Amino acid sequence: MRELAGRLRSVDPGAGAALQVIAHFDALVEARAGLEATIRAAAVLAGCPTGMVHPGYRLRVRVLPDGRRADGEPTGIMRPLSAHQDDAVVWLERPGDDSVARERREFDTILIDRLAATVRIVLDRTRSGAPAFDPASVELVVDAAVDESTRLTAARRLGLPLDGSFAVRVGVGGPCGREQALTARLGDLDVTIEPAGRSGEPLARRSATGPSVELRDLPFSYRQARLALRFAGADADEPGPSHVEASVLGGMLALADGCDSPAAIAEVTLLDRVLSAHGWALATLTAVTTESSLRGAAVALHVHHSTLQSRVELLDQALGYSVVTPHGRTRLTIALALRRLRRNRW
Repeated sequence: MRELAGRLRSVDPGAGAALQVIAHFDALVEARAGLEATIRAAAVLAGCPTGMVHPGYRLRVRVLPDGRRADGEPTGIMRPLSAHQDDAVVWLERPGDDSVARERREFDTILIDRLAATVRIVLDRTRSGAPAFDPASVELVVDAAVDESTRLTAARRLGLPLDGSFAVRVGVGGPCGREQALTARLGDLDVTIEPAGRSGEPLARRSATGPSVELRDLPFSYRQARLALRFAGADADEPGPSHVEASVLGGMLALADGCDSPAAIAEVTLLDRVLSAHGWALATLTAVTTESSLRGAAVALHVHHSTLQSRVELLDQALGYSVVTPHGRTRLTIALALRRLRRNRW
């Protein structure tokens, strides 16, 4: 293959370079090269920083063109390593813009494809030595009743850096997103520990994320995430966002701790009585509290403004207060939140 690549370079430099890349990675596989050696070879060939990350195995390797290891996040040209986990990737830190020559783009495409294939071979060969994920460790690090030293030991088993920042995400209602490396089923909830500030699709049909905290404070993030989850909407019969951030709710989370008081029960009972009498009442009251004006609420509900006005007057009489005054709107917002909190218990 190397001899063929050398001869082909004199005829078609691009094709010759491609064959050289293929031969190089084939040689690495044949020599049973390790993960870091494979990434280092790719960085030298590409002439730019190259790396791989696999959260499932708690692996991260990034190598500079001179062969030295250095920390860094995935950027540039990327290829996934797993069809089920799109944050397990290899990458070349070269911008893929139009200024890059066509030959270079083709070379990079072949290189990263062969790199991804070779890394998968290395992982398949060595995965038996990778630390097994223990869901019990997730339960330990989020349990406030467990002493701190035990929680930190569990965090080390999970591969979590002790100086990092994290958030706990909880979900219920079945999977709805990509697989997560540090997810465990605790009771009815899927509980995930993820790096602070990470954005992505929800993990379940209903989910919530706690505040970003240090490793030792993960039980607090877990507790706040569970409270926030009670604010998430369930379906068309329970309007509202399917994913909620605890940091956005702020003091509203205090309602979850007081939703079983006599005053809260009386308010929810009144609201439920009105909702049972009118099938359109829940959507109407929700729109009144979330839109900036009645006209905006009418647009959201796809009804005429005069129709909405008539419905609001009827609801005012049934509730005993006006839902469009500042005081009444605040009371209604709290009543709707208390109703959801009493229905959603985790």
